[in-house]
Amino acid sequence: MRCSKCGHEFPESDVQLSHDVPKYIGGLDSDGRHYLCKKHHDIYEKTCFKVMTSWLPEETKREMRRRAKEFSKGWFGWKRE
Repeated sequence: MRCSKCGHEFPESDVQLSHDVPKYIGGLDSDGRHYLCKKHHDIYEKTCFKVMTSWLPEETKREMRRRAKEFSKGWFGWKRE
């Protein structure tokens, strides 16, 4: 399959369907989708999130970091070594 960003061919297992508007914020298939290699899918997800949150007030960003930290404590705390 071909990555919509770089144009290279990859095995199907190395290509991901990327939603133009991420599903975790309510994006729909009708908003657009592209096949991306794992590298470009990761870059898109990180960059898209940064763009979506860049306008937020610093206080909101601090609260988001606090909540993420609390979530990570619970998420990683149950992991058996």
